[in-house]
Amino acid sequence: MSIQSQIVKPEVTPTTTPQLRVYVANLRKYSEGELAGGWINLPASNKEIKTFLTEVVGLDEQYEEYSVQDYESIFSLEEYVDLYDLNMLAIKLESMLEGERTVAAYYCMSNGIRHIIDVVNVCEQLSDLVYTQLEDVCGGSREERLDYCFAQETGLEAELEQVQLSSGISAADYFDYERYGRDIAESDGYFVTADLFIHYTGDLDEKRYTREELRERLDDSRLTVIA
Repeated sequence: MSIQSQIVKPEVTPTTTPQLRVYVANLRKYSEGELAGGWINLPASNKEIKTFLTEVVGLDEQYEEYSVQDYESIFSLEEYVDLYDLNMLAIKLESMLEGERTVAAYYCMSNGIRHIIDVVNVCEQLSDLVYTQLEDVCGGSREERLDYCFAQETGLEAELEQVQLSSGISAADYFDYERYGRDIAESDGYFVTADLFIHYTGDLDEKRYTREELRERLDDSRLTVIA
């Protein structure tokens, strides 16, 4: 992310809790040596965004282009992005839990998904994503922790503990969790962080819905198209 000018700029601050904060600059004025732009918190209404672009960024018939030059978000944002699409993402994020937003961001980062409509698609389909959040057990490797979670979820751990090898010692004490976890990682999915494993069966289609279809699915009055 680039660092914008330290000159204090006006900003639009909607009443809702912000999910994204972006600095928007007037491209042509910037190329002419003039700093015209400001920060806006999203989500906002499309009407508020239009007012912001006109009054703060200075868009008109002569100055029509803008760019996002800085931002505060767990998602990686493109510089040349439609602010109304960003607002759609912010509205979607508003309905998600913090952990879900984090999973979606890491999924997009791992798969190189940056186009905003694609990102909204991922968020919209997140309930279809099959993933494992690893518990911090025994300070083991990520593969060991992956298999430990798998063994708990499938009941394997309980079965191993029932096999008593000697007094107070079960098969679970000798089971190679790391090796088994490595086999799972090689065949069943991929790590996006040391604590998050995505299963292949859960990969999403980031092109599934069009912009118009996403707007209909979100069904939010703040997305009303402004002429």
